[in-house]
Amino acid sequence: MSLRVVFEPATAAHDASLRRLIASNAMDGEVTLAFAREPSYFLASAVQAPFHQVVVGRDTDTGALVGVGTRAVRPGFVNGEVSPVGYLADLRLEPGYRGRTVVGRAYRHLAELHRDGRARLYFTMIAEGNRLALSVLTSGRGGLPPYRDLGRFLSPAVNLRGRKPAIDGGGEIARGRPEMLGEIVACLRRNLARRQLAPVYTEADFGSPWLRGLRVEDVYVARRDGRAVGVMAAWDQRAFKQTVIRAYGRRLAVASPFYNAAARLLGTARYPPAGEALRSFYASLIAVDDDALPVFRALLRALYNDHVGGNYHYFVVGLHERDPLRPALDEYTLTPFAGRLFVVHFADGEDAWRGLDGRVPYVELAML
Repeated sequence: MSLRVVFEPATAAHDASLRRLIASNAMDGEVTLAFAREPSYFLASAVQAPFHQVVVGRDTDTGALVGVGTRAVRPGFVNGEVSPVGYLADLRLEPGYRGRTVVGRAYRHLAELHRDGRARLYFTMIAEGNRLALSVLTSGRGGLPPYRDLGRFLSPAVNLRGRKPAIDGGGEIARGRPEMLGEIVACLRRNLARRQLAPVYTEADFGSPWLRGLRVEDVYVARRDGRAVGVMAAWDQRAFKQTVIRAYGRRLAVASPFYNAAARLLGTARYPPAGEALRSFYASLIAVDDDALPVFRALLRALYNDHVGGNYHYFVVGLHERDPLRPALDEYTLTPFAGRLFVVHFADGEDAWRGLDGRVPYVELAML
């Protein structure tokens, strides 16, 4: 079976098959979720990085598309310096092709692509509950490159369940305006430089495919003495990326009608029926001077209160387990989720991996 699979660049002709492959590989749990990429797989890929390379696996006997993976490269911070950072994303294989031989051949193909020298280090995320992927990809067998564990990356859903008292962070919280773009980007750059692997933003990124759907008006800005001291954005990606409920587990299937009845009375979000896309957004572009927790708490509270009673069930926020801003999440009702963050490298990246200092990692969850 392994020899029947060939790897080749994805084209527009693969788009419908790619969308079917992504949607059919649901994530099991108390709620079974599928990740849709409508109306185009490639619209979502463009958000991952300015350079993104989608590769498909095709069965030469049947012609069917049986796997996909993306290699992306974007400017990021490595030890505080701007450097190309790679990202390995969207690895999917149909169940009948998940043996180590096919996976090993896929990574040998990746090693060939890597020879273009665009990046020395890549990062990737594997959901904690995905035991098969964790055991196979981190085994180092079958020619797979090393996966270096950087710890847990928390990505809980913050449930929008009623307004909360505003928090004073020692300044004002304003919504972004075009004339503020320079100070927003400056705040992002000086603070994300203190994080490992964090993306590098420029003013030109706003309005680009990399930040598709994100406006400067979606950015919350904490200001003090006329300058930005913290930022956070509400990024709604439903126009090109959707999370769809496939099924509820037994407990939620029984409880959800009662919760929905109460939600109608309270004016809060209900559990949607199976088959419906969740209404959510990402809390993104998180950067705070000196990691000041009061400023982050004020930003998070303003973003939360602005979206209670609106069109959303929840929003997702991503922080590393060691992030000093993480305690602010304890003030909300969360649906927990986490992944393991890994650095992946080939032989020419060994020195770069060993040279990483102890900065707390930050990756932009909305771009994964």
